[in-house]
Amino acid sequence: MLTKEFYLLTESSVICSYLVSKWINNLAELPNFRGFLLKEDMPSENLIQKRKLFHGEYAGKKLLTDEDYQKLICLYPALDETEKAMISLFGVSQYSTTEYAKTFFLGNDVNQEYAKNFLKENSKVSPPYIFACLTQILQPWWLEITNSQLFNVHSAVLPYARGMYSIENIAILRDINKFKKVVGFTIHYIDKGVDLGPIIRAERIIDPFRFNSIWELKGYIYMIEFDAYVKTAKEIISNNQTMPVGVIQNPSLRGPNFRIKNFAYDKLRQAEEGYLAMKNAFN
Repeated sequence: MLTKEFYLLTESSVICSYLVSKWINNLAELPNFRGFLLKEDMPSENLIQKRKLFHGEYAGKKLLTDEDYQKLICLYPALDETEKAMISLFGVSQYSTTEYAKTFFLGNDVNQEYAKNFLKENSKVSPPYIFACLTQILQPWWLEITNSQLFNVHSAVLPYARGMYSIENIAILRDINKFKKVVGFTIHYIDKGVDLGPIIRAERIIDPFRFNSIWELKGYIYMIEFDAYVKTAKEIISNNQTMPVGVIQNPSLRGPNFRIKNFAYDKLRQAEEGYLAMKNAFN
């Protein structure tokens, strides 16, 4: 019986460094782990080493100076409010996204020919299992090459809020009941739709208003979803007898598909204010 060969497909960001760190500590030693696939052009060896040194020096540190943050901004493409909140709550992640030996850079567009050829070449014996966590929608050929053994973790409860910045977009509405319904995460199969694949696991935050900001809430969700993702991946990979079927989403409950291009700076501030307004009303 063939073992389940698997990859983590993600990108170089502070958020994803927490997932990569958890993956290294829990799954990287498994003989069937093939490595990390990164949505990033091949960085210089100098940048890879600088990232590694930064995480080595600051791992676990929660209070960074302006100078420290400036160093971090030079190492990753961007640093948003959620990432700052994650550092304040949990400290800098243990590992960078790029220091693991078996890291493969697919380019900033993982739907290009280079990524396709890489995947084909590494699927000749058997289609790999790919656990994704990234902002780009994958083309159908990913499903074809992997035999639909393709998973995603979504930072909201499906099917109520799909796409990017789901929680922020719902916060703008200032509807407490709607907000409480979507605050959590979902692990699901990837299909040809956007966040429409069968659900393997979904969890909701019991008290989403115990945080100081929507960014702390988001940071907390990322951490618990990463823990759940690692656990779920381990269960799937270690079981050579069965596969999770997943629960097909009810179309009548399907929420809007939020697009990253429609989330401008003004909406970011509206989400902040909307969360605090709901928090004050709830408490």
